[in-house]
Amino acid sequence: MQAQKAHNPIREKLQKGLAHQQSGEIEKAQRLYKQVLKKVPNNPDALHLLGVTYRQLGYPKRAIEYIQKAIKCNPNQAPFYANLGRAMMDLGTDPESLLAVCDKALSLNPREREARNMKGIALTKLKEFAEAEKLFQDLILEYPNFSDAYQNFGTLLMDADKAEHAVNFYTKAIMLDPSNVNNFLQRARCRLKLKQFEPSQLELSEALERFPNNSDVQHEAARLLFSMNESNKGIEYARLAHESDPRNYHKTITLGVSLLMHGDSAEALEKMKLAQKHAPEGNKTMEWNLALAHLANGQLEQGWEFHKARFEDPSAQVQHRTFDVPEWRGEDISDKTVVVWADQGLGDALKAGTMLPQLMDRAGKVIVELSAKGAQFFQHSFPDAICRAAQMNVDLEATASDYDLHTNISDLVEFFRRDIESFKQAPCPVFTFEKERARDYLARLKGHNDKPVIGFSWRSKNLAVNRARFYLSAPGIAPLLESRDAIFVNLQYSAIPKELDFLKSKFPERFHNFEDVDLFNDLLGAAALTACCDFVVSANTSVADMAGILDIPSIRYGQQEPALLLGQKNPPWYPSMTYMHPFVDRPCADFVPEIIAEMDRQLENWTPDQRNARLGL
Repeated sequence: MQAQKAHNPIREKLQKGLAHQQSGEIEKAQRLYKQVLKKVPNNPDALHLLGVTYRQLGYPKRAIEYIQKAIKCNPNQAPFYANLGRAMMDLGTDPESLLAVCDKALSLNPREREARNMKGIALTKLKEFAEAEKLFQDLILEYPNFSDAYQNFGTLLMDADKAEHAVNFYTKAIMLDPSNVNNFLQRARCRLKLKQFEPSQLELSEALERFPNNSDVQHEAARLLFSMNESNKGIEYARLAHESDPRNYHKTITLGVSLLMHGDSAEALEKMKLAQKHAPEGNKTMEWNLALAHLANGQLEQGWEFHKARFEDPSAQVQHRTFDVPEWRGEDISDKTVVVWADQGLGDALKAGTMLPQLMDRAGKVIVELSAKGAQFFQHSFPDAICRAAQMNVDLEATASDYDLHTNISDLVEFFRRDIESFKQAPCPVFTFEKERARDYLARLKGHNDKPVIGFSWRSKNLAVNRARFYLSAPGIAPLLESRDAIFVNLQYSAIPKELDFLKSKFPERFHNFEDVDLFNDLLGAAALTACCDFVVSANTSVADMAGILDIPSIRYGQQEPALLLGQKNPPWYPSMTYMHPFVDRPCADFVPEIIAEMDRQLENWTPDQRNARLGL
């Protein structure tokens, strides 16, 4: 006769509660655990499992309280420490504390899976990548279907700047656990970092179908579309994500920048101010985007206040140099030497260089540091300054010491462009070009006194997807050359033979390419050729800036540019420039007729007088 097991109501309640918990019926499980604790207040299993249910319901503080009570009752259970670590992670506990809890769990059971997994997470945060990688590799070998290990290995690779490998681990995690939205989110962030926009579009479409009301997925869709310069489509997702989670400043910023690039400047500023309320004090991403929103609304003083935040916003992609001398803050410098340094590309340096004469009037001596080709060009325009290639090491630390103070060239706005009126009063042009060289180029253009000379470019050297939608191809710009009997001069730097051959064959009489001018490296040559033109049509590149600083009438076409337009229809930096925005929902080539119409309007009463005066003819 077989002996019957003794009836144990406490164990039965715990087992029943665990079954409810595993099937997702958390509240039912909680009721059973609480019933156990009513009878046995110090039951460690009931305390531990109740704590886990609170974590599952989104109450990590309460979870920690109960799990710590369980540990006090029974300090020798590895799973107790592992789940304590999980709740601590939810609260954002520092990685050192998390590591200590994981090590305690592993001292009790070296094979405890969750503790090993979380130790890998803590080590990743501490940048102990080699040890973390070994942990995740071992976990994957032992538990090939453990999706968390794949996801966390992917995060390690992202943090270790190996994003190209991380995407495979996120994809494996999705295959193992397609119900876990975080796997989709991490892969989308990885794709965005790699600028793999097309596959990310397909993957996020799947995620939006699986999780249609998830604001985090909507937010990633908005971020992707913003990065692709498809803000008109991204606003819808950004607004949904923000409305679902209005206190999340990341989502508010994404909505704000999407509105900003769509031209909705007033609402963009409203959203940035809202983000400021919820963001941690001094958050530089928020401050930089707030600066752009203020500038887009013509609020220059407020915009310049946060202008330097770009140096600490990783998405701004600027060079932040460091110096052993103080920064100039507007004090008397009549007996001082000031070094001026550039943090962005050539176009920004040209634009900001329009303020150099005002600085030179105040300083004893000015040194300008930028690229070698930029220094040569600046030296011609500002012979009283020293213009040279940037003196710095690979860590962007200054290596020269022949100056008393330093200042960033773009941040001179704080002193010399406080309001729109200061732009109107500023001298223009302040840059010069080699007139003799320009006259020689002009002489090579037969009929230049009978028909306008029109310089043109159609794209940047950088043809990334997010930029290319506002550029044209050679066939795309062709209608411009067909539109009138004129002399068209190529100003497109780094043009490829295929592009030039197309224009030469299609317009053998009108198209002129100066093969002896290196438009990319020889800025003095590019300036002289630009100066020959009566009019310039350019994409939003340094070609347009060159026309602008030489005060040549021009059309520039491109996306919203807050720091260039400053709330105005046309750039106040360049009095002779017209800025045009291509369609947001159609290819840029469809906008060419609009450009032609504006060019025709401006050239209606053309004479060569302005150009000839510029060249001293």
